Amino acid sequence: MESQILQAVKELLYEVREMRAEMESFKQEIRAEMESFKQEMRTEMENFKQEIREEVKELHVRIGKLETKVDKLHDKFELHAQKQWQTEADVYRLKN
Repeated sequence: MESQILQAVKELLYEVREMRAEMESFKQEIRAEMESFKQEMRTEMENFKQEIREEVKELHVRIGKLETKVDKLHDKFELHAQKQWQTEADVYRLKN
């Protein structure tokens, strides 16, 4: 009877050791998966950051072009205003 109990305890201990080994193996697999996932996320974030940087650069270029156009329009408006003022001054002078 004692030998049967000892045998049952030994079998249980063996099963427990196997389960521990399986759990350790499973933990290592999960850690490897998590590390792989973290690396993928880092790579994806870096790619996303690079895309944003490129879009921001493009926006800066476009804003620069718009500012140039606005400056040109402003200069033309001022020139037109000066010509209009000169024309009005000439018309006033001719009337008097």
